[in-house]
Amino acid sequence: MSLCINPLCSQPNHPDNGVSATCCACGSELLLQGRYRVMRLISSQSGFGWIYEAYERNQPKILKVLKQSYNSDPKVLELFRREAQVLSQLNHPGVPKVEAEGYFRYWPQDSAEPCHCLVMEKIDGPNLKQWMIQQGNHPISEKQALLWMTQLTDVLHLIHQHNYFHRDIKPDNIMLRSSGQLVLVDFGAAREMTQTYMAQLGDSDITAVSSAGYTPPEQEQGQAVPQSDFYAMGRSLIYLITAKLPSDPTIYDPRTNGFRWRPLAPQISPPLADLIDDLIAPAAAQRPQSTGEILARLAHIRSGQNVTLPPAKAPQPWAETSVDPHKAKTLAEPSRRFLPPWLDQRPWVLAGLTGLALAIPLAWYGISRRASPPPTGLEQTADLATETVTFDTALSGHTGDIYDAILLKDGHTLITASADATIRLWDLQTKSSLGTLSGHTNVVKTLATTPDQDILISAGDDRSIRFWALPSGEFQGEIQAAHGVPINAITVSHNSRFLATADGLGIIKIWDLMDAAGYINISALVDQVPQPVHTLQADGSINDLRFSRDNQLLISGGQDLHVWEMADPDQPTTLEGHAPLTFINRLEVSADNQLLISASSDKTVGIWHLADHRLKGMLTGHESYVNDVRVDGPKLWSADENKTVFVWDLNRATPVEQLQGFDTDIWRFAVRPNGDIVTIGGTEHLIKIWSTDAAQSAVP
Repeated sequence: MSLCINPLCSQPNHPDNGVSATCCACGSELLLQGRYRVMRLISSQSGFGWIYEAYERNQPKILKVLKQSYNSDPKVLELFRREAQVLSQLNHPGVPKVEAEGYFRYWPQDSAEPCHCLVMEKIDGPNLKQWMIQQGNHPISEKQALLWMTQLTDVLHLIHQHNYFHRDIKPDNIMLRSSGQLVLVDFGAAREMTQTYMAQLGDSDITAVSSAGYTPPEQEQGQAVPQSDFYAMGRSLIYLITAKLPSDPTIYDPRTNGFRWRPLAPQISPPLADLIDDLIAPAAAQRPQSTGEILARLAHIRSGQNVTLPPAKAPQPWAETSVDPHKAKTLAEPSRRFLPPWLDQRPWVLAGLTGLALAIPLAWYGISRRASPPPTGLEQTADLATETVTFDTALSGHTGDIYDAILLKDGHTLITASADATIRLWDLQTKSSLGTLSGHTNVVKTLATTPDQDILISAGDDRSIRFWALPSGEFQGEIQAAHGVPINAITVSHNSRFLATADGLGIIKIWDLMDAAGYINISALVDQVPQPVHTLQADGSINDLRFSRDNQLLISGGQDLHVWEMADPDQPTTLEGHAPLTFINRLEVSADNQLLISASSDKTVGIWHLADHRLKGMLTGHESYVNDVRVDGPKLWSADENKTVFVWDLNRATPVEQLQGFDTDIWRFAVRPNGDIVTIGGTEHLIKIWSTDAAQSAVP
């Protein structure tokens, strides 16, 4: 398939474009500059332009095309051309590569004006806003904050040395390579630090660029200076270490313009917190005056701290292999040492060496996979069916992002949890709201029910666990301050005995739901001061929990994938196979209790034998991180950030169908008995219902 980028083309994705040199609908050239073939639209919501994925032979690229409505705006055209000009002068792993001829004009067939185009390197990772969402919105550690601040400052050091400053640093414009290197993108707002510019500060001809919460006061007035980049970097770091947006009322008071973030980042030491506060000082003169000053302070902060690189995870082959689960339980302790003085005084060298240290195991992992590539469903199934879903209905009512959704066994009652601190019940048959459950004081992140679905359990950022009767929604009580930090995941054992909860620090608590007589007794649990029967510590933050069907195992997924034996849960087995530096987003266990399924941000779905913890295989084919999975007998469904759902034959580990046509990323989804697919995701705070061929054929 090839896409036509002519904005007036009636059918840019004409099915015959893949074998034609010109668009079969409008006649425009499909091979841009004689070398770039456009394959898919990535985003139409990115500022002034359309973002495409293009290929130069087999090399993926990012193609930005200025929206035609801006062709007559000289300021916008200047910003667009400047991005190519700036990037072509910089050679750094923290900057996307752009060739000298990266900017060009393309003339569609019979068009009176050109399309302005920019081709650049495609970064193989998410931006930090996506990364934070992907890993469960957990605040990063001080060690990671120091590394990322060093990398960003090193990139700014190069940019400022070339007499430019960025003017639009924010998490959305910082990407993360698979090597661990941060990449600063979107240089359209960059300004050259010439004497003319500095003399014209305040001139109305200077384009003002603003990103709410990250833009310093002087830049809001059109008077950006190099130290404006430091303010934006500091605000971005605060988002990463608190997981709170700059406008969040817990850290920002609009009446006093007060910004209190430190209580929400207890893991940050006072020296680093002082540096961040200096970066976001209201006046540019009060901030560090150069990148060199920031690098020196970072080195001083780090001088007494340990440096531990993440351990590399060995690749797992597709073929079933024998693994000793007892040996897997012993985790190697990473080496710990202080930085030598020569390295500590050169933090930019540390950033480079860290990237190299991370890149070597990743490169070896990639080489080993290429040397013996696992069969993928797409390779094995040439006749993979593709279906385009049809939008049916959007259910509105939530006023914040929707974090979780449960479809009850009746097939038509949906329960959703939201950042607006509410839980809503919906009837999918009548497509109407059944009621709103209020009581949480912050984001509700996760939901679960008892096996008989008589009790709903909810938790989130207020750290409490609340219990509700179903279907009435009557409040049954709560465990207050159940965790010390926000709760990310909850699940109930299949015998209704245990409730497991997990948080962003990797702490798992297991609670006994039954009384001495063997009955679920919520009132007895919440009326006393409940204590968990087990408290476990995982390696890093946790995104999801599942009990095995026989209740003998608890599985946790997040920064790592752990299996805990309920008879002796103190030491977990760690399952390795997903790529390093990625997160497990969702877990499922097959109905026969034989297989564990893990959805990962490395764009794969892992399948594991529960009995001996062996890797059965990795399902590949998704083009973005996989957010959710569902199992229905021999059928496995997986949904990703790229608006796609795959349906797999779980026994043969091959895809049988690809569902497209969704208009947003899919964070959570459910499949109704009639074939309808219910999704949450995107930024519109909506529950969307989509019809499939199966759903339409089921209509009498």
